Amino acid sequence: MSISYSRISDTIEIKTLLTKGDHMITSLNFQKTNLTFGEENKICPNNKCSYEFEKTSFDNGFGAKNSKFLSGTLKIEDKANSINNSPVYKFYKISGLFNLVNRQENVTTGEKIVIYEGNLLLDTGNEMFSPSKLEYQSQIKLYESLNKLELIGTSN
Repeated sequence: MSISYSRISDTIEIKTLLTKGDHMITSLNFQKTNLTFGEENKICPNNKCSYEFEKTSFDNGFGAKNSKFLSGTLKIEDKANSINNSPVYKFYKISGLFNLVNRQENVTTGEKIVIYEGNLLLDTGNEMFSPSKLEYQSQIKLYESLNKLELIGTSN
């Protein structure tokens, strides 16, 4: 006899267009971002929360060869504590070091896709909030000529 349990995991998906930073030539800043959480997430259970990425960028990994660092802030509506027309927001610091694992090139179109893997951490910095820290094992696809980033992650 075999028994198996299936657990829907907490997932995150971020799709964004990137613009070059003003101060650092290697910095790519988030613009026009879509955020989707999976069914079991604890940040926005119904995926109907308003959000904004503040000062979020994808940069060279501080001297680490073939790596990138994702950092910034996610401002997201806390539906559980919001009342009618008075939304409450939580702020999560976003960070993660992502290592280059693959590079693909479409020989017909010339499109280059660079693939990175690492852990994305969302942290309120305050243990009173639940959850205060979430970590997602993630893969990033960077579409170079389109200046587009796609992140898909699953909670650890």
